[in-house]
Amino acid sequence: MFEAPGLIRSKPESKIDSIQILRGIAALIVTVYHSKDVVGKDDPLKEEVGFFFNSGPAGVPLFFVISGFIMVYITRKMPGTLREIYRFMVKRFIRIWPTYAIMSIWFYLIHLGFQINPVFIKALIKSLLFIPLSHTDAPFYGGAMLSVGWSLNYEIYFYLLIAISLLFARYRWFVFFALIGITLVGIPLYAGYFTWKPDQSADYGIGYLNMITNPIIWNFVLGVLIGLIYINPKANAFLSGIFSKPGVISAVVLLVIWQYLSGFYGGFGPFQWGFGAAMLFFAVIFHEAGAKTRFPAWLIRTGDMSFSIYLIHLPVLVFIPIAFNRLGFPVFSSGTAMLFLAVSLTLILSQLSYHFLELKLSSYLKSCFPMMKPGQPKKHTAAKV
Repeated sequence: MFEAPGLIRSKPESKIDSIQILRGIAALIVTVYHSKDVVGKDDPLKEEVGFFFNSGPAGVPLFFVISGFIMVYITRKMPGTLREIYRFMVKRFIRIWPTYAIMSIWFYLIHLGFQINPVFIKALIKSLLFIPLSHTDAPFYGGAMLSVGWSLNYEIYFYLLIAISLLFARYRWFVFFALIGITLVGIPLYAGYFTWKPDQSADYGIGYLNMITNPIIWNFVLGVLIGLIYINPKANAFLSGIFSKPGVISAVVLLVIWQYLSGFYGGFGPFQWGFGAAMLFFAVIFHEAGAKTRFPAWLIRTGDMSFSIYLIHLPVLVFIPIAFNRLGFPVFSSGTAMLFLAVSLTLILSQLSYHFLELKLSSYLKSCFPMMKPGQPKKHTAAKV
């Protein structure tokens, strides 16, 4: 790989840069998927954009697989003490909630300004508490005030499962799989309706129960399984040797790209996009471990700010047309150029969000909690979700 000065980033041995690369890809395909409708039927590149990004929601299962892996990776040496579990949950909460809250409130203000609407206020509060807005429309269950927040409801629930499991120290993963067995197998079988497809999950009439029994959670489990294999030295050495070969990694990547572009078995389930996401992630992390691949710094930086990209793109997509309409130029609020502007502005604002919210604000808030040592934020770490 060409290594121009400043383009390649050195990293500690424990960091896995390919995770950041995949997170960046996931965030970008979701962003363009949500933005592509601004391109009209007769606008340039309409068909091309559709071809490449109609399967954009596949980024969500990839995020979930990565989260499952990371929870294994960052807790592999963690003792099951209450203090460490408390620190784990504080870090997870600070990692997600402040930036999510700010973006959700911004989205609310874009729509309603400073008007008090009880319906939207209730939706905002439930969203910020990671509570599904309804018990229908699986696996979204009403979405959230900032619609992509539905996936964070699952993310936070998964962290709670990990925290509970950590209480059992070296038996943590036995407990984790027992809990998964109860919620994803036991309850559906008892109710007489088991499925692997998240959009066909049973409706128990309670939003949170529907959510914790939805098969989309299997994507986290796939990530956990990959993580347990990865931290096993013998398995890691064996698989790294296999996937370090260019032909093997290329075959997996090409097949996953084909599934994505063709729409073959598209959906959020573990045997739909989840399977492709898991195979891609599996191949890429073991390839990096075996081939010692080094990636351009700008590509890793995109992955670093992927959480901000994921949250910011919808407020940007709504804000730009409003701004053009008020300026008297509504014609510029749609079309291929609008797509370019929306994605570009998302990337610019995500840089600011990453620096000021994800790093500086999170670091400050973390220091406000008891038993949390203040420290400088780490700009590049694979252990971010």
